[in-house]
Amino acid sequence: MLLLEAHGKQLLRDAGIAVPGSELVRAGEVPRWPDTDGGWVVKAQVPVGGRGKAGGIVRVDDAAELPAAIGKVLSTRINGHDSRAVLVEERIEGGEHYLALMIDTGSCEIRLLYSPRGGVEIESDFSETEGAFATAVPATREALDGALDALARTLPPALREEIAAVARRMSDELFSSGLLLAEINPLFIGADGKARAGDSKVVVDMNAVPDHPALRKLLTDNRDLYPDAWRKLSEGFDYIELDRDGTIGLVTTGAGLSMMLVDELVAAGGRPINFCDMRTGQMRGKPDRLLRIFDWLQEIPTLKVILINVFAGITDLGEFAELLLAARRRRPELRIPFVVRLVGNGAARAEQLIGEAGQDMEWEPDLERAIARATECAQERPDAAGS
Repeated sequence: MLLLEAHGKQLLRDAGIAVPGSELVRAGEVPRWPDTDGGWVVKAQVPVGGRGKAGGIVRVDDAAELPAAIGKVLSTRINGHDSRAVLVEERIEGGEHYLALMIDTGSCEIRLLYSPRGGVEIESDFSETEGAFATAVPATREALDGALDALARTLPPALREEIAAVARRMSDELFSSGLLLAEINPLFIGADGKARAGDSKVVVDMNAVPDHPALRKLLTDNRDLYPDAWRKLSEGFDYIELDRDGTIGLVTTGAGLSMMLVDELVAAGGRPINFCDMRTGQMRGKPDRLLRIFDWLQEIPTLKVILINVFAGITDLGEFAELLLAARRRRPELRIPFVVRLVGNGAARAEQLIGEAGQDMEWEPDLERAIARATECAQERPDAAGS
């Protein structure tokens, strides 16, 4: 899970790394401006990069301009994401450096990266920058301590103590909070020689969240800003919103199969709203899980069709079909077609039940035809769900 900049910086601050004065402001809130004479930066809080180029970062010199800047950023969609909050931050200056620690899940190593030149072009500039440092070591504290010592020896004496201290605090946080990535770009070094994190990119291993009370509290307190992560934490299955302008809602199981389905829908010209791994093996006797998915999908005004795709081994598809129809009856306002593909144990009984259900439930066991039919339904219906 990628943390918003504000919360990534919160972790860094808790680890002893200096960050600019700031305030997280949600839509409709009246902020208390950070006390500064040097101006502010208003930053969209979205879980993607490219905010600056998309208009999601605005510099403000006069406090009177802050409300307009906040409104502008909140109304800006960035790479498909609406900004539910902004960070109003003290503007700081200094030399821009880059520092990152990341877990390489393929090699099970930790990568340590440093560059004396940070900024948005770091990926293309890194290998050509004099003084850049990169190494990969086994994912142990001892090995990483050795890498941090090696980095410190390459730093100019005037910067060595400050940057090395930041790197060690990032290292402590990487292990203590179960992080997959901790990146500061830029890491500002001010005229006083002190380092402050100008931006953060922090990725948390969701599997580690239940064992870390501080991270669990962060999600609980900010569930409106992390709806997908909160759903996984509280509901125990995966539902990730992909496109709030999408038209095809997915109720599917199996992470790999669900990802494949998203890709194939896009290739066929469809616009899937969500990724879903509902884990049918955990459904017994009640349609509650299906009802929650229906409710989340109904929040999307452009929803036009729901595609059900379940490949069952242990799950009895006859029982699943009964739960599906029960959920459907309990959401009569959801007046859109369902394309249903159920393959595996109990499929014959499921087909009978779906076939008897009515015109808005279409049974289609062939995946390619199911995708084509869902895409056709989305294109045929000019109205949206519940209209």
